Amino acid sequence: MDNTSYIALSRQMALWKQMNIVSNNVANMNTAGYKQDNAVFTSYINQTKDAAGIGAAPQFFAVDFGEFQDFGEGAFKTTGNVFDLAIKGDGFFCIETKDGEKYTRKGQFTLNEDGALTTTDGEFVMSENDTPLFFAPGETEITVSESGDVMTENGFIGRLKIARFADNQKLQKAAGVLFENTPGNTVVFGADNVRIAQGMVEASNVNAIAEMTNLVKIQRSYDYVQQMIDEEHERLSNTISTFAELA
Repeated sequence: MDNTSYIALSRQMALWKQMNIVSNNVANMNTAGYKQDNAVFTSYINQTKDAAGIGAAPQFFAVDFGEFQDFGEGAFKTTGNVFDLAIKGDGFFCIETKDGEKYTRKGQFTLNEDGALTTTDGEFVMSENDTPLFFAPGETEITVSESGDVMTENGFIGRLKIARFADNQKLQKAAGVLFENTPGNTVVFGADNVRIAQGMVEASNVNAIAEMTNLVKIQRSYDYVQQMIDEEHERLSNTISTFAELA
């Protein structure tokens, strides 16, 4: 296989990954608290011995550099559900999972059979005391203040544990809309610079129209590169056949 085909294949691999990422964004455009993923690519320059002189150029291969999340706020939608909470500002709810503490912007919560506040997957929503928030049977007047204080008609239950990070880009997606921190990324707890809105959820920040347009562009680019590979293969086959006939 010649260098032209290798370069084309590197571009196809990059487009394939980009298509998977964009497709996942589109699939989650209605998922509360979802943060859009984006792919980052760079070029690897292969400085060949022939890449000099007039009209000559080095070979550029597409290289997968990594991904980053867009942590911009999604739209806030009113639901009226007392257990739906949204964070206005840069912060995350703290969730206790079987793999340790994780963080999310998805505030669609519920009560389990024991009266604990949990995610829809049954994982505990944590208080600032690092304990789950429990409600007594029959408590109905449940309110959550902008500072994260959870109260009922019987009094104070606890305060939501809100995490803020020095660099959100150092967070890694753990599963779905859950993130985990990485070593060296400073985290502080408290709702000092955020506001909690009860009866609301933060929608996905995916721009549906832009991502659907990206899907079309990526598919067309992939098809174009495939066409180029096919034409290059045909050119090489014809060249080999011509030399064979002359031999």
